Amino acid sequence: MKKQLLILILALPLLASVVTQKVTKGSITQTQAFNGNLSFNQKSRLASETSGLITKIFFDEAQYIKKGTVLLKVDSSVLDANILSTKASIKEVSFSLEKAKLDFKRYEVLLKKQSVSKQKYDEFFFNKMGLEQKLISLQSSLKAQTIQKNKKTIHAPFSGYISKKNVELGEWLSAGKEIALLINTSKVDITIHLPSTYIQTARKDKIKKVEINNKIYKAKIIGAIFSGNEKTRTFPLRLRLLPTKDRFFDGMQVTITLEKSSNKNVLLVPRDAVINRFGNDIVFIVKNTKAQMLKVKILGFQGQKVAVSSDKLKVNDDVITKGNERIFPNQVVK
Repeated sequence: MKKQLLILILALPLLASVVTQKVTKGSITQTQAFNGNLSFNQKSRLASETSGLITKIFFDEAQYIKKGTVLLKVDSSVLDANILSTKASIKEVSFSLEKAKLDFKRYEVLLKKQSVSKQKYDEFFFNKMGLEQKLISLQSSLKAQTIQKNKKTIHAPFSGYISKKNVELGEWLSAGKEIALLINTSKVDITIHLPSTYIQTARKDKIKKVEINNKIYKAKIIGAIFSGNEKTRTFPLRLRLLPTKDRFFDGMQVTITLEKSSNKNVLLVPRDAVINRFGNDIVFIVKNTKAQMLKVKILGFQGQKVAVSSDKLKVNDDVITKGNERIFPNQVVK
């Protein structure tokens, strides 16, 4: 009797407990991540236009400088003396010119009355003209000296941080020598090297999300640079980071995720529903309390969803998501 009961139990189909979810239809987009570099758009290697001994320095490395701030001064004592001399000469010539103009007017009246000779009149005329030209020359010389004087004081052309300091107090500064590297940290650019297929779809002024130090920021596409890498067949895409209070450093890694492909109106199942059996991607669905195994083709992944195609799979089918690893086709499930 016991042996017959055991044979009867073994003959009954094994009942497996499973968890199911409904098959849905929707769209799925595949993406690919690319890494790039962060750089500052505005950098200036500040240099001197004049030579001389450095008498004062008002900046240091890592210091924030506002636009127009005086950075350093170069000795201008000789130039100052020349400027005083030129100003004095201008006054002297101005007085002489005023006297010459008065004399010329008097001789102009006398010439009309024929009281003086034409030769004497011409002497006063050309004397006045000579003084006028000399005054113009001195004024031009003073203007040039003033420009040179202004160049003895170097100002910051824009606001930013001093990244590098190349001079010290008391040092002789030659014309053209770099004094500092000034960086504007408010204008941050991003360069990503992309395959041509991605470059073709990049649209100017479009806003994209980028990741820096595990934080998401927004950046605007400036455009593609039409000079690629022949070895990697990639092309630079330039973006401008939108304003943020966060601080960055030159050369930081930036990651951008771009759309690779899009599948619309496809069947969607949970990731756990798809398993590999006998070298094929399959899913189990429940039909009349029995598990049916269906082959599927994976179209793409997005989050916890998988886009698949199958002739036999339909929307609202109950697809098994838990317990599918231990069941077999036509097995009774609960």
